[in-house]
Amino acid sequence: MPVYGPQPVAARLPEARPLMNADGSLASVSALAAIGWKLVDKIGPFSPHGLGIAIGYVAGGSLGAARAERLYAIKKDHIWNALMWAVVGVIIGSRLFYVAGHLGDYFPDDILGIVRIWEGGIVFYGGAIGGIIAGVPYLRRHGIPFWHAMDSIAPGFPLGLLIGRIGDLVIGDHLGGPTSFFLGYRYDGGALPPGCAVPGDPSPTVSCPAIGGVVHQTALYDWLNVLIVFPVVLWAGRKRRPDGSLFMFMASWYALGRLVSDFARPATTYGGLRGTQWVSVAIIAYGLYRIARVGWRALEPLPATEPPAAVPQERPGSGWSEQQAWSEEVRAWSAEARAWAAKERRAGGTEETTHSEAEDMIAEGGPATPPAFREATDDEPGDPAG
Repeated sequence: MPVYGPQPVAARLPEARPLMNADGSLASVSALAAIGWKLVDKIGPFSPHGLGIAIGYVAGGSLGAARAERLYAIKKDHIWNALMWAVVGVIIGSRLFYVAGHLGDYFPDDILGIVRIWEGGIVFYGGAIGGIIAGVPYLRRHGIPFWHAMDSIAPGFPLGLLIGRIGDLVIGDHLGGPTSFFLGYRYDGGALPPGCAVPGDPSPTVSCPAIGGVVHQTALYDWLNVLIVFPVVLWAGRKRRPDGSLFMFMASWYALGRLVSDFARPATTYGGLRGTQWVSVAIIAYGLYRIARVGWRALEPLPATEPPAAVPQERPGSGWSEQQAWSEEVRAWSAEARAWAAKERRAGGTEETTHSEAEDMIAEGGPATPPAFREATDDEPGDPAG
């Protein structure tokens, strides 16, 4: 079982690597070339990890909301409302993905440990997928096309990661195995993250070196990856692209980087790959398919109109007045609402307002008070009861 919290020096892996031999010569050029700093687990009462996630989420959301309004005619409020719903999915999804890869740590002896998320143990892919799933119902209720929302926030994902991974670097999260790579991380002290690999641990989540030890810092590799992805996606997203192509381009590029960097992290494998690597493979495969299907050409921004609201397919039943029914019609300010109103008129509806007058009121935001209605009689042409 993993041992959580800072570990005694004797329990950390690998053993400390001296920087000089007994005769005074350099023991390892790579050890000197490695990047080192002292870990910080708290900044006042706050975790650098939590601060990085929060600031990154707000920054990425702000960029996505601005793009949504400029290119996809989606009001900023809709993006922020969907992102607030997504927070719930991020928390649940990130934890469930972690638990799914470490079932032996919780079943059957510590089932309640599943909810102790403050002890560590979340997965980025789980949070991303959970957040998207949680935001979809809001998008559907407000008639916002799924891929329009995803493409609008596509550059926001790498921007959020670019900021969030700084918190991971400060606390030393996502440490991998021993390395002589020049971008390896040299541990210079400070509290190590939870989930350290200790002797006899069959499924370590983090390699925890002794002071002077050098290991892979996969959060650094991830940060360098999104440092390149962000400006590329931002440049490609200056204009609207076919539905889903920009988001899947971003997701596929990121997934390719994760597929490679995850080889440096200790974990249980399935068919030679970690669970997150199989997710990366699936994302890359679907991304290539999506782009091949819809293309990559630049498109013009959508006109700035309110997304269509839900419109009833037929008049409400008994208990509803004609005045209330009219309110349902004029609240939808889109072509769908106009077509529905026209259908009502052809069927012998009761509005006195002409088609052009109705369109004018819809364009102006609807009438301040509903127009007068005339009573329908059984002998009127087109009366459904006649």
